[in-house]
Amino acid sequence: MSYEWVGIIGSIMIIIAFTRKNEKAIRILDGVGAVLFIIYGYLTKTWATMFLNTVLVLVHVHRFIEMRYTDGK
Repeated sequence: MSYEWVGIIGSIMIIIAFTRKNEKAIRILDGVGAVLFIIYGYLTKTWATMFLNTVLVLVHVHRFIEMRYTDGK
């Protein structure tokens, strides 16, 4: 598989996330897209891409933990 496909699939996941209304679904889809962009960044040696998407994954994980304790879900 070409490196480009990892980035394209990550982009598709993020685009799909923008179409959702449920916050949990948005965060899951966007998180998966961000993980794919971390992999893409590593494969293409684009450190800014890796950094940004690592931060995004951490934000999503943090928010999931917050949601678990504040929403009772």
